[in-house]
Amino acid sequence: MKEFYTRSFTALAYAIVLLFPLFFNQYLFYIVGFICSLILVFEFIKLVSDYNHKFLSFDSGKSYLILYLTFPLYLSLFILSKYPEFQLVFLIIIVTTNVLLGFSLLKKKFFSFSILKNRFVGHFYLVGSLVIFFSMSNVLGTYDPLIILSFLSLIWISDSAAYVFGVSFGKRPLLKSVSPKKSIEGFIGGVIFSILLSLVFSFYININFSMVQWLIIAVVTSVLGTLGDLVQSQFKREAGVKDSGKWLPGHGGLYDRMDSIIFAAPFIYLLIKIFEYVS
Repeated sequence: MKEFYTRSFTALAYAIVLLFPLFFNQYLFYIVGFICSLILVFEFIKLVSDYNHKFLSFDSGKSYLILYLTFPLYLSLFILSKYPEFQLVFLIIIVTTNVLLGFSLLKKKFFSFSILKNRFVGHFYLVGSLVIFFSMSNVLGTYDPLIILSFLSLIWISDSAAYVFGVSFGKRPLLKSVSPKKSIEGFIGGVIFSILLSLVFSFYININFSMVQWLIIAVVTSVLGTLGDLVQSQFKREAGVKDSGKWLPGHGGLYDRMDSIIFAAPFIYLLIKIFEYVS
């Protein structure tokens, strides 16, 4: 019971840290995103290597290189909103990186996770996806925090429903070699509740999506969010650790909490752009 309260309090605090800046000020939200990207990079490098990093170090190999790579990647937030050509190229790079990660999980011989055990590709997978996520509020041309709120809500209800259904009814593992506790029953429960929430959004959220588009977004978010969780589980399994860090009591590291968001965000961003183009 104590762990439940710890997890609940941490999840609430985490949601407030994201949602308050989102609705308060666009640039404050970007600053939160930049801080998140730094934390995630440190966690990722520690996870996939014996990299002995420090936040402050005179050894450029331990600290400064990370900062040099993260800063220009995050600057692309502003370039995304001004140059559609850059937006397309950047999006293709990030989506391709995540697609390869997904294939490497499902078809182990196709693409080795060991290739990703360096800080450069890690930046594109983590920071690049975060840039897409934190710029999603501008995907339709004007700042609209409801887009990110909807995406986060679909991710969170999918994760929560998958956990409840998995604990209550889970019998068949979804991908036993990577995450034995995740079940097919939990996965289906997560998709169903995402669909139900998307139906509510189609009536009450003032975004120009049809009901069919909301349903597509819900299914893609739930499926890819689960895949992103499994991708991170594979990294942790190779590293031989349970959590990516200790930043969030009851949840582990920030990477443990944002793995679904990181993986799914570029695809949802692309999907929204496709909806905008065909409408």
